[in-house]
Amino acid sequence: MKLWLFDCNAPAADIEAGCRAAAALIEKRGFTLQQAYDAVMKRSNRERFERRAAQAWDNAEDEALRVTYHGEEPPDEPVLGPAEEPE
Repeated sequence: MKLWLFDCNAPAADIEAGCRAAAALIEKRGFTLQQAYDAVMKRSNRERFERRAAQAWDNAEDEALRVTYHGEEPPDEPVLGPAEEPE
């Protein structure tokens, strides 16, 4: 799984850097990207979820935004999610 920031008008190179930082943070916490994504989706559906994995996703999204926007507040409302991979 690759990550991407959606609803984001930042340059692609900055988004890629932010997504690499987000992935590294999740993996450093001991989760795969899929595990963290599944946890956050289960949480949003009010199902049982792995709290630490969901927290890793939340922190990764913050890290992606920090890196992508160089510490500035985003002018839009980007959302971290799985990149759409070609079939």
